[in-house]
Amino acid sequence: MPGRNSSSPYTAQMTNDITMRILAVLIENPKPMTISEICNADLLLRGITSQKMTRSLTRLCDAGLILKSKSKSKGRMVYMDADAFAKQGFDLDKVVC
Repeated sequence: MPGRNSSSPYTAQMTNDITMRILAVLIENPKPMTISEICNADLLLRGITSQKMTRSLTRLCDAGLILKSKSKSKGRMVYMDADAFAKQGFDLDKVVC
């Protein structure tokens, strides 16, 4: 019985491009954004799966470039540029990452 081929449809270069586009969208937009809002903000991110977006956002969050928090009004996780987060006076105690 042959095994499953689990190679990613995204190359390392594509992953880096996606991550940089996500960061650019979050830097340009001063408000917290959900994954779907980030995808809709950039034409090239619209075809990216939510799983891939989550992985790229987690990588940026681990690097300290963005922050993740739960939005009460949207009921979802929202992401924001770390500098904009601090400037707007959000509560850093509620930051998940």
